[in-house]
Amino acid sequence: MEAAGALSLLVLALGAFLLPLLFERIRVPAVVGEILFGMAISEQALGLTSRTEFIQSLARFGFALLMFLAGLEIDFAQIGRMPRRTLVAALGAAVGTFLLALGAVLLFERPPFLVLVLGAMSLGLVLATLRGLDLTRRPLGQLILLVGTIGEFLTLIGLTIGDIAGVHGVGLDLVWAVGKLALVFLLAWVCLVLLRSLLWWFPGSFSRVVATRDASEIGVRASLALMIAFVAVATLLGVEAILGAFLAGALFSFVFREKHAVESKLSSIGFGFFIPIFFIDVGMSFDLGGLTGGAVWTEMGFLAVASLVAKVLPCLLLLWAGLRFRESVGAGVLLAAPLTLLVAESRIGHEIGLIDETTSLAIVLFAVVGGVVLPTLFRSLVSTRNQPQTKGSGETDDLLDAA
Repeated sequence: MEAAGALSLLVLALGAFLLPLLFERIRVPAVVGEILFGMAISEQALGLTSRTEFIQSLARFGFALLMFLAGLEIDFAQIGRMPRRTLVAALGAAVGTFLLALGAVLLFERPPFLVLVLGAMSLGLVLATLRGLDLTRRPLGQLILLVGTIGEFLTLIGLTIGDIAGVHGVGLDLVWAVGKLALVFLLAWVCLVLLRSLLWWFPGSFSRVVATRDASEIGVRASLALMIAFVAVATLLGVEAILGAFLAGALFSFVFREKHAVESKLSSIGFGFFIPIFFIDVGMSFDLGGLTGGAVWTEMGFLAVASLVAKVLPCLLLLWAGLRFRESVGAGVLLAAPLTLLVAESRIGHEIGLIDETTSLAIVLFAVVGGVVLPTLFRSLVSTRNQPQTKGSGETDDLLDAA
Protein backbone atom coordinates (compact mmCIF):
# COMPACT_ATOMS: atom_id res chain seq x y z
CA MET A 1 0.00 0.00 0.00
CA GLU A 2 1.37 3.40 -0.95
CA ALA A 3 1.93 6.10 1.66
CA ALA A 4 -1.06 8.23 0.60
CA GLY A 5 -3.40 5.24 0.82
CA ALA A 6 -2.04 4.24 4.23
CA LEU A 7 -2.51 7.78 5.56
CA SER A 8 -6.07 7.92 4.21
CA LEU A 9 -6.90 4.60 5.84
CA LEU A 10 -5.44 5.80 9.14
CA VAL A 11 -7.60 8.94 9.07
CA LEU A 12 -10.70 6.88 8.30
CA ALA A 13 -9.96 4.35 11.05
CA LEU A 14 -9.47 7.08 13.65
CA GLY A 15 -12.66 8.75 12.51
CA ALA A 16 -14.62 5.49 12.75
CA PHE A 17 -13.37 5.10 16.32
CA LEU A 18 -13.86 8.66 17.61
CA LEU A 19 -17.01 9.84 15.82
CA PRO A 20 -19.56 7.77 17.80
CA LEU A 21 -18.04 9.00 21.07
CA LEU A 22 -18.46 12.60 19.94
CA PHE A 23 -21.84 12.53 18.22
CA GLU A 24 -23.57 10.39 20.82
CA ARG A 25 -22.90 13.16 23.33
CA ILE A 26 -24.82 15.65 21.18
CA ARG A 27 -27.57 13.10 20.36
CA VAL A 28 -26.81 12.94 16.64
CA PRO A 29 -26.69 9.54 14.89
CA ALA A 30 -23.12 8.39 14.34
CA VAL A 31 -23.97 7.68 10.69
CA VAL A 32 -24.66 11.36 10.08
CA GLY A 33 -21.41 12.26 11.82
CA GLU A 34 -19.53 9.85 9.57
CA ILE A 35 -20.93 11.45 6.42
CA LEU A 36 -20.11 14.95 7.71
CA PHE A 37 -16.62 13.77 8.65
CA GLY A 38 -16.13 12.42 5.14
CA MET A 39 -17.12 15.80 3.70
CA ALA A 40 -14.66 17.59 5.99
CA ILE A 41 -11.64 15.42 5.19
CA SER A 42 -12.32 15.16 1.45
CA GLU A 43 -10.10 16.65 -1.22
CA GLN A 44 -12.66 19.45 -1.68
CA ALA A 45 -12.31 20.55 1.96
CA LEU A 46 -9.32 19.79 4.21
CA GLY A 47 -7.73 17.39 1.74
CA LEU A 48 -6.66 14.86 4.39
CA THR A 49 -7.66 11.83 2.33
CA SER A 50 -8.10 10.61 -1.20
CA ARG A 51 -10.63 8.06 -2.46
CA THR A 52 -8.22 5.32 -3.43
CA GLU A 53 -9.45 2.12 -5.07
CA PHE A 54 -8.68 0.24 -1.85
CA ILE A 55 -10.87 2.55 0.24
CA GLN A 56 -13.69 2.37 -2.28
CA SER A 57 -13.48 -1.44 -2.18
CA LEU A 58 -13.74 -1.37 1.61
CA ALA A 59 -16.73 0.96 1.31
CA ARG A 60 -18.50 -1.32 -1.18
CA PHE A 61 -17.92 -4.31 1.09
CA GLY A 62 -19.23 -2.30 4.05
CA PHE A 63 -22.42 -1.44 2.18
CA ALA A 64 -22.95 -5.07 1.15
CA LEU A 65 -22.45 -6.13 4.77
CA LEU A 66 -24.94 -3.48 5.91
CA MET A 67 -27.59 -4.83 3.54
CA PHE A 68 -26.83 -8.41 4.63
CA LEU A 69 -27.35 -7.39 8.26
CA ALA A 70 -30.63 -5.68 7.28
CA GLY A 71 -31.86 -9.00 5.87
CA LEU A 72 -30.51 -10.82 8.90
CA GLU A 73 -32.59 -8.58 11.19
CA ILE A 74 -35.83 -10.09 9.85
CA ASP A 75 -37.33 -12.27 12.56
CA PHE A 76 -39.43 -14.80 10.66
CA ALA A 77 -40.49 -16.59 13.84
CA GLN A 78 -41.87 -13.32 15.16
CA ILE A 79 -43.65 -12.53 11.91
CA GLY A 80 -45.24 -15.99 11.92
CA ARG A 81 -46.81 -15.31 15.31
CA MET A 82 -48.29 -11.94 14.42
CA PRO A 83 -52.09 -11.62 14.07
CA ARG A 84 -53.36 -11.40 10.51
CA ARG A 85 -54.67 -7.86 10.91
CA THR A 86 -51.25 -6.71 12.08
CA LEU A 87 -49.62 -8.14 8.96
CA VAL A 88 -52.31 -6.61 6.74
CA ALA A 89 -51.89 -3.20 8.38
CA ALA A 90 -48.10 -3.33 7.97
CA LEU A 91 -48.36 -4.41 4.33
CA GLY A 92 -50.93 -1.68 3.67
CA ALA A 93 -48.67 0.94 5.24
CA ALA A 94 -45.69 -0.12 3.11
CA VAL A 95 -47.61 -0.34 -0.17
CA GLY A 96 -49.56 2.85 0.58
CA THR A 97 -46.29 4.74 0.94
CA PHE A 98 -45.28 3.94 -2.63
CA LEU A 99 -48.74 4.79 -3.95
CA LEU A 100 -48.61 8.23 -2.32
CA ALA A 101 -45.04 8.68 -3.58
CA LEU A 102 -46.27 7.94 -7.10
CA GLY A 103 -49.07 10.47 -6.67
CA ALA A 104 -46.64 13.17 -5.52
CA VAL A 105 -44.30 12.53 -8.47
CA LEU A 106 -47.17 12.73 -10.97
CA LEU A 107 -48.73 15.78 -9.32
CA PHE A 108 -45.51 17.81 -9.22
CA GLU A 109 -44.12 16.39 -12.49
CA ARG A 110 -40.91 15.07 -10.97
CA PRO A 111 -38.67 12.32 -12.46
CA PRO A 112 -40.27 8.85 -12.05
CA PHE A 113 -37.17 7.64 -10.20
CA LEU A 114 -38.22 9.83 -7.25
CA VAL A 115 -41.04 7.37 -6.52
CA LEU A 116 -38.33 5.10 -5.12
CA VAL A 117 -36.72 7.98 -3.23
CA LEU A 118 -39.95 9.18 -1.60
CA GLY A 119 -41.13 5.65 -0.81
CA ALA A 120 -37.75 4.30 0.29
CA MET A 121 -37.49 2.54 3.64
CA SER A 122 -34.34 1.29 5.29
CA LEU A 123 -33.82 -0.38 8.65
CA GLY A 124 -30.34 0.96 9.40
CA LEU A 125 -31.10 4.23 11.19
CA VAL A 126 -34.54 2.97 12.26
CA LEU A 127 -33.03 0.01 14.09
CA ALA A 128 -30.36 2.16 15.72
CA THR A 129 -33.00 4.61 17.00
CA LEU A 130 -35.28 1.87 18.34
CA ARG A 131 -32.36 0.18 20.09
CA GLY A 132 -31.37 3.46 21.70
CA LEU A 133 -34.89 3.85 23.13
CA ASP A 134 -35.19 0.17 24.12
CA LEU A 135 -38.19 -0.29 21.82
CA THR A 136 -37.07 -3.15 19.58
CA ARG A 137 -38.92 -5.81 21.60
CA ARG A 138 -42.03 -3.76 22.29
CA PRO A 139 -45.18 -3.66 20.12
CA LEU A 140 -44.36 -0.26 18.65
CA GLY A 141 -40.82 -1.26 17.73
CA GLN A 142 -41.88 -4.58 16.25
CA LEU A 143 -44.54 -2.97 14.07
CA ILE A 144 -42.11 -0.33 12.83
CA LEU A 145 -39.54 -3.01 12.01
CA LEU A 146 -42.18 -5.07 10.19
CA VAL A 147 -43.30 -2.13 8.03
CA GLY A 148 -39.66 -1.19 7.45
CA THR A 149 -38.77 -4.74 6.42
CA ILE A 150 -41.58 -4.90 3.85
CA GLY A 151 -40.78 -1.38 2.64
CA GLU A 152 -37.07 -2.08 2.34
CA PHE A 153 -37.74 -5.21 0.31
CA LEU A 154 -40.09 -3.30 -2.02
CA THR A 155 -37.50 -0.50 -2.29
CA LEU A 156 -34.74 -2.91 -3.29
CA ILE A 157 -36.95 -4.62 -5.87
CA GLY A 158 -37.99 -1.26 -7.31
CA LEU A 159 -34.42 0.02 -7.28
CA THR A 160 -33.21 -3.08 -9.10
CA ILE A 161 -35.92 -2.83 -11.76
CA GLY A 162 -35.33 0.93 -12.08
CA ASP A 163 -31.63 0.30 -12.56
CA ILE A 164 -32.38 -2.31 -15.21
CA ALA A 165 -34.82 0.00 -17.03
CA GLY A 166 -32.36 2.87 -16.88
CA VAL A 167 -29.62 0.78 -18.45
CA HIS A 168 -31.61 -1.31 -20.95
CA GLY A 169 -34.65 0.88 -21.60
CA VAL A 170 -38.14 -0.52 -22.16
CA GLY A 171 -38.23 -3.47 -24.56
CA LEU A 172 -37.04 -7.02 -24.95
CA ASP A 173 -33.80 -6.19 -23.16
CA LEU A 174 -35.82 -5.13 -20.12
CA VAL A 175 -37.81 -8.38 -20.21
CA TRP A 176 -34.57 -10.38 -20.37
CA ALA A 177 -33.06 -8.35 -17.53
CA VAL A 178 -36.17 -8.84 -15.35
CA GLY A 179 -35.91 -12.55 -16.15
CA LYS A 180 -32.41 -12.53 -14.69
CA LEU A 181 -33.81 -10.82 -11.59
CA ALA A 182 -36.34 -13.65 -11.30
CA LEU A 183 -33.46 -16.09 -11.66
CA VAL A 184 -31.79 -14.58 -8.59
CA PHE A 185 -34.96 -15.25 -6.58
CA LEU A 186 -35.18 -18.77 -8.00
CA LEU A 187 -31.61 -19.47 -6.92
CA ALA A 188 -32.43 -18.10 -3.46
CA TRP A 189 -35.39 -20.50 -3.25
CA VAL A 190 -33.25 -23.46 -4.37
CA CYS A 191 -30.61 -22.52 -1.80
CA LEU A 192 -33.33 -22.26 0.86
CA VAL A 193 -34.68 -25.73 0.11
CA LEU A 194 -31.19 -27.21 0.04
CA LEU A 195 -30.12 -25.64 3.33
CA ARG A 196 -33.37 -26.61 5.08
CA SER A 197 -32.95 -30.20 3.90
CA LEU A 198 -29.32 -30.38 5.02
CA LEU A 199 -30.24 -28.86 8.37
CA TRP A 200 -32.95 -31.48 8.81
CA TRP A 201 -30.69 -34.42 8.01
CA PHE A 202 -27.49 -33.18 9.69
CA PRO A 203 -28.53 -30.92 12.61
CA GLY A 204 -25.38 -31.72 14.57
CA SER A 205 -23.07 -30.64 11.77
CA PHE A 206 -24.85 -27.31 11.40
CA SER A 207 -24.92 -26.57 15.13
CA ARG A 208 -21.49 -24.91 14.83
CA VAL A 209 -22.99 -22.27 12.53
CA VAL A 210 -25.02 -20.76 15.37
CA ALA A 211 -22.66 -21.65 18.21
CA THR A 212 -21.79 -18.84 20.59
CA ARG A 213 -18.20 -20.00 20.87
CA ASP A 214 -16.34 -21.70 18.07
CA ALA A 215 -12.58 -21.51 17.54
CA SER A 216 -12.90 -21.45 13.75
CA GLU A 217 -15.95 -19.11 13.75
CA ILE A 218 -17.74 -21.30 11.22
CA GLY A 219 -20.92 -19.25 11.55
CA VAL A 220 -19.19 -16.02 10.53
CA ARG A 221 -17.41 -17.77 7.67
CA ALA A 222 -20.61 -19.41 6.44
CA SER A 223 -22.64 -16.19 6.55
CA LEU A 224 -19.97 -14.14 4.77
CA ALA A 225 -19.56 -16.87 2.16
CA LEU A 226 -23.31 -16.86 1.55
CA MET A 227 -23.36 -13.07 1.28
CA ILE A 228 -20.45 -12.94 -1.16
CA ALA A 229 -21.95 -15.77 -3.23
CA PHE A 230 -25.23 -13.92 -3.69
CA VAL A 231 -23.48 -10.62 -4.35
CA ALA A 232 -21.37 -12.36 -7.01
CA VAL A 233 -24.39 -14.03 -8.62
CA ALA A 234 -26.36 -10.76 -8.66
CA THR A 235 -23.41 -8.89 -10.17
CA LEU A 236 -22.82 -11.52 -12.85
CA LEU A 237 -26.50 -11.41 -13.82
CA GLY A 238 -26.52 -7.61 -13.97
CA VAL A 239 -28.71 -7.21 -10.87
CA GLU A 240 -28.01 -4.77 -8.05
CA ALA A 241 -25.47 -6.35 -5.68
CA ILE A 242 -27.22 -4.91 -2.63
CA LEU A 243 -30.32 -6.97 -3.44
CA GLY A 244 -28.18 -10.10 -3.45
CA ALA A 245 -26.71 -9.18 -0.06
CA PHE A 246 -30.17 -8.48 1.39
CA LEU A 247 -31.57 -11.79 0.08
CA ALA A 248 -28.60 -13.66 1.53
CA GLY A 249 -29.22 -12.12 4.96
CA ALA A 250 -32.94 -12.92 4.84
CA LEU A 251 -32.17 -16.47 3.70
CA PHE A 252 -29.71 -17.03 6.54
CA SER A 253 -32.22 -15.62 9.02
CA PHE A 254 -35.00 -17.90 7.76
CA VAL A 255 -32.90 -21.08 7.89
CA PHE A 256 -31.06 -20.41 11.15
CA ARG A 257 -33.67 -19.02 13.54
CA GLU A 258 -31.24 -19.07 16.49
CA LYS A 259 -28.78 -16.80 14.71
CA HIS A 260 -28.32 -14.22 17.45
CA ALA A 261 -24.68 -15.17 18.17
CA VAL A 262 -23.70 -14.90 14.49
CA GLU A 263 -25.66 -11.68 14.13
CA SER A 264 -23.84 -10.17 17.10
CA LYS A 265 -20.43 -11.11 15.70
CA LEU A 266 -21.21 -9.76 12.23
CA SER A 267 -22.61 -6.56 13.70
CA SER A 268 -19.36 -6.09 15.60
CA ILE A 269 -17.35 -6.54 12.41
CA GLY A 270 -19.64 -4.41 10.29
CA PHE A 271 -20.55 -1.51 12.57
CA GLY A 272 -17.11 -1.59 14.14
CA PHE A 273 -15.22 -0.84 10.92
CA PHE A 274 -16.56 -1.64 7.43
CA ILE A 275 -19.93 0.15 7.59
CA PRO A 276 -18.46 3.42 9.00
CA ILE A 277 -15.95 3.34 6.13
CA PHE A 278 -18.87 3.24 3.69
CA PHE A 279 -20.56 6.29 5.20
CA ILE A 280 -17.32 8.24 5.43
CA ASP A 281 -16.69 7.42 1.77
CA VAL A 282 -20.16 8.77 0.95
CA GLY A 283 -19.18 12.08 2.53
CA MET A 284 -15.84 12.10 0.72
CA SER A 285 -17.62 11.73 -2.65
CA PHE A 286 -20.12 14.51 -1.92
CA ASP A 287 -19.90 17.57 -4.20
CA LEU A 288 -19.66 20.41 -1.68
CA GLY A 289 -19.75 23.01 -4.44
CA GLY A 290 -23.30 22.00 -5.29
CA LEU A 291 -24.57 23.16 -1.89
CA THR A 292 -24.19 26.80 -2.89
CA GLY A 293 -27.06 26.58 -5.37
CA GLY A 294 -30.57 27.39 -4.21
CA ALA A 295 -32.05 24.68 -6.44
CA VAL A 296 -30.52 21.95 -4.26
CA TRP A 297 -32.15 23.29 -1.10
CA THR A 298 -35.50 23.78 -2.86
CA GLU A 299 -35.44 20.20 -4.11
CA MET A 300 -34.41 18.98 -0.66
CA GLY A 301 -37.43 20.77 0.84
CA PHE A 302 -39.75 19.06 -1.62
CA LEU A 303 -38.23 15.66 -0.84
CA ALA A 304 -38.57 16.22 2.91
CA VAL A 305 -42.23 17.26 2.81
CA ALA A 306 -43.31 14.68 0.23
CA SER A 307 -41.47 11.87 2.01
CA LEU A 308 -43.05 12.72 5.36
CA VAL A 309 -46.56 12.83 3.87
CA ALA A 310 -45.98 9.58 1.97
CA LYS A 311 -44.84 7.82 5.17
CA VAL A 312 -47.06 9.31 7.88
CA LEU A 313 -50.47 8.96 6.21
CA PRO A 314 -50.18 5.22 5.39
CA CYS A 315 -48.77 4.52 8.87
CA LEU A 316 -52.11 5.63 10.31
CA LEU A 317 -53.24 2.14 9.27
CA LEU A 318 -51.23 0.94 12.25
CA LEU A 319 -54.05 2.28 14.44
CA TRP A 320 -55.88 -0.86 13.32
CA ALA A 321 -53.00 -2.95 14.65
CA GLY A 322 -53.29 -1.42 18.12
CA LEU A 323 -51.03 1.65 18.13
CA ARG A 324 -52.04 5.06 19.41
CA PHE A 325 -52.28 8.05 17.08
CA ARG A 326 -48.99 9.63 18.23
CA GLU A 327 -47.24 6.28 17.89
CA SER A 328 -48.56 5.77 14.36
CA VAL A 329 -47.43 9.26 13.37
CA GLY A 330 -44.08 8.62 15.05
CA ALA A 331 -43.69 5.39 13.08
CA GLY A 332 -44.16 7.30 9.82
CA VAL A 333 -41.72 10.00 10.90
CA LEU A 334 -39.00 7.49 11.77
CA LEU A 335 -39.52 5.49 8.57
CA ALA A 336 -39.10 8.72 6.58
CA ALA A 337 -35.38 8.64 7.44
CA PRO A 338 -34.03 5.84 5.18
CA LEU A 339 -30.51 7.17 5.34
CA THR A 340 -28.63 4.23 3.84
CA LEU A 341 -30.87 3.56 0.86
CA LEU A 342 -31.25 7.26 0.04
CA VAL A 343 -27.50 7.48 -0.33
CA ALA A 344 -27.49 4.39 -2.54
CA GLU A 345 -30.38 5.68 -4.64
CA SER A 346 -28.70 9.02 -5.21
CA ARG A 347 -25.63 7.25 -6.57
CA ILE A 348 -27.48 4.72 -8.71
CA GLY A 349 -30.02 7.20 -10.10
CA HIS A 350 -27.32 9.66 -11.12
CA GLU A 351 -25.01 6.99 -12.59
CA ILE A 352 -27.70 5.63 -14.92
CA GLY A 353 -28.98 9.09 -15.84
CA LEU A 354 -32.44 8.95 -14.24
CA ILE A 355 -31.81 12.04 -12.08
CA ASP A 356 -29.54 15.05 -12.52
CA GLU A 357 -26.68 16.22 -10.32
CA THR A 358 -28.87 18.70 -8.42
CA THR A 359 -31.43 16.07 -7.49
CA SER A 360 -28.70 13.62 -6.50
CA LEU A 361 -27.17 16.19 -4.14
CA ALA A 362 -30.60 17.06 -2.74
CA ILE A 363 -31.25 13.40 -1.94
CA VAL A 364 -28.00 13.04 0.02
CA LEU A 365 -28.65 16.37 1.74
CA PHE A 366 -32.13 15.21 2.75
CA ALA A 367 -30.62 11.94 3.99
CA VAL A 368 -28.19 13.81 6.26
CA VAL A 369 -30.67 16.41 7.54
CA GLY A 370 -33.42 13.82 7.96
CA GLY A 371 -31.00 11.55 9.80
CA VAL A 372 -30.61 14.23 12.46
CA VAL A 373 -34.10 15.76 12.64
CA LEU A 374 -36.48 12.84 12.16
CA PRO A 375 -35.18 10.47 14.90
CA THR A 376 -35.25 13.44 17.28
CA LEU A 377 -38.86 14.18 16.30
CA PHE A 378 -39.71 10.51 16.79
CA ARG A 379 -38.33 10.65 20.33
CA SER A 380 -40.56 13.62 21.12
CA LEU A 381 -43.65 11.88 19.73
CA VAL A 382 -43.14 8.57 21.52
CA SER A 383 -43.01 8.21 25.28
CA THR A 384 -41.21 4.98 26.20
CA ARG A 385 -42.78 5.06 29.64
CA ASN A 386 -46.20 4.43 28.14
CA GLN A 387 -45.26 1.61 25.78
CA PRO A 388 -46.41 -1.32 27.95
CA GLN A 389 -49.92 0.22 28.03
CA THR A 390 -50.16 0.57 24.23
CA LYS A 391 -53.74 0.17 23.08
CA GLY A 392 -54.33 -3.40 22.03
CA SER A 393 -51.06 -4.50 23.60
CA GLY A 394 -52.74 -7.58 25.02
CA GLU A 395 -52.90 -8.91 21.47
CA THR A 396 -49.45 -7.84 20.41
CA ASP A 397 -47.45 -8.48 23.57
CA ASP A 398 -47.51 -12.19 22.73
CA LEU A 399 -45.41 -11.39 19.68
CA LEU A 400 -42.44 -10.31 21.74
CA ASP A 401 -41.41 -13.63 23.19
CA ALA A 402 -40.01 -14.83 19.87
CA ALA A 403 -37.51 -11.98 19.52
